[in-house]
Amino acid sequence: MKLSMWMIANRLSALDPEIHIRDSAPIILRSARRAYATNCVHVFQVGKDAICNGEGDYVRLKDMSASQAFEIIQCVFDFYDDWNSDIMEAVSRMDYQQAIDESWHIFHNPVLLLDANCKALAMSAQYGEEEVDGEWKHLSEYGYLSAGSFRYLQEAGMRKESSCPEAVRMIHGGGGSVSVGWMSGRLSENGALLGRLNVLELERKLNTGDAQLLQYLISLLTPSLSWRNEKDRRFSSKSVFWEMICKNWVSREAIDRQMAYMNWGREDRFRIFLLQSGSQGREGESVSQSLMVNLIASYIPQASLMKAEDKIVVIVNERQLRENQVKILLADILKQKNLWAGVSLAVRGIRNLHAVYRQAEAALIYGMAERPEENYFHFYDWAVDFIVENSGPEDLICACQPDVRRLWEEEGEGGDQIQILKSYLTNERSLAKTAAALFVHRNTLVYRVKKLLETLEYSPEEDYTRDYMKLSIRILELYRKKEK
Repeated sequence: MKLSMWMIANRLSALDPEIHIRDSAPIILRSARRAYATNCVHVFQVGKDAICNGEGDYVRLKDMSASQAFEIIQCVFDFYDDWNSDIMEAVSRMDYQQAIDESWHIFHNPVLLLDANCKALAMSAQYGEEEVDGEWKHLSEYGYLSAGSFRYLQEAGMRKESSCPEAVRMIHGGGGSVSVGWMSGRLSENGALLGRLNVLELERKLNTGDAQLLQYLISLLTPSLSWRNEKDRRFSSKSVFWEMICKNWVSREAIDRQMAYMNWGREDRFRIFLLQSGSQGREGESVSQSLMVNLIASYIPQASLMKAEDKIVVIVNERQLRENQVKILLADILKQKNLWAGVSLAVRGIRNLHAVYRQAEAALIYGMAERPEENYFHFYDWAVDFIVENSGPEDLICACQPDVRRLWEEEGEGGDQIQILKSYLTNERSLAKTAAALFVHRNTLVYRVKKLLETLEYSPEEDYTRDYMKLSIRILELYRKKEK
């Protein structure tokens, strides 16, 4: 196993070495030598001290002979080789608890492996539930990250620590029930989050060597988690929201927990933005998509993001961000990064994520085929086409015209406003005919229609919207009749 001078210095801390190592010291060292050799630690005497030099970075061990220092440095290489063998064996058996416990010997700090839904897959057994902080206790008791700490870590984790490798973040304690620092690394495959590996800064201060070792552990754990994710349905590190989009069974408890993390309510209105590259198949595309997920997350921290095949899924709660706000935030990204966006309607209820995803997907398909010169396609423009071409009740109901569906949800089939709108559209917006059909005075109807139109997001002055509204009312009436 190759080492960096930081990894070596961390094993020598009991000897109180004098450290002269750059933050960027690379992982290139193969062994110790008494004479200089490329990519090796050269150990030699300077006065009473031993110098251990690794390609320009060095530590000084005071009042020690070079022969003693050489034996110690070589033992460090042997220690890491043995540790590496143990870790690789544990990972091959998918024994994540064993891998995390073995990792304590190099970090001497609590280590925590979380899946994509913040469930603890393994925690350092060297620490009891009362021995770290409030969040460690919560994880020990419930097996999941608390909602307050999730939101704190999510926000704080977006700030990159310059001294760490790109995929590792240093997060300072002080939010939720997190009182110690976290060094956190993302496990992902082609941009799709599998989990996070974390080292908590409890007993010793973390440094570049720890970040390098954390990144190495991530490289070992990622393919194992990915393989188990695909082969064992009982073990899933996929996002709860993605499982709902795929119509896979998810427990109510798991849904509620993820909703609490995002500060969402089950009956809020949700919209999906589905992004796809405008030039597929290019070399390095998966890397660019991974970076894109991080970029969009920095622009829209309130959203839930995930990668699905060649697309990026952005789930937004309308209570937190309206469609026009997200469109403005995405405008530069879509233009500069050569992306297309398919946008769904805002539909009430997290249970409808599958139907909302289908809308965003349909918007992309229709839009790219009919308006390839554009890059932002709203499902509303093709909703009637979608309704004609689809027969599934869930898809049809969620695809109904937004104003009609809102009135239906608020009032039901016999509500005054839905009946006024239906008659108004059926009678070609003639106030006289509508008043006669509803048996009300014309002046009364004028007032009611005026109040109704003020509540509508879309104007029935447009031919397409009128057709869409009438079709939606008919679909909802047929669905209610079938229900009864």
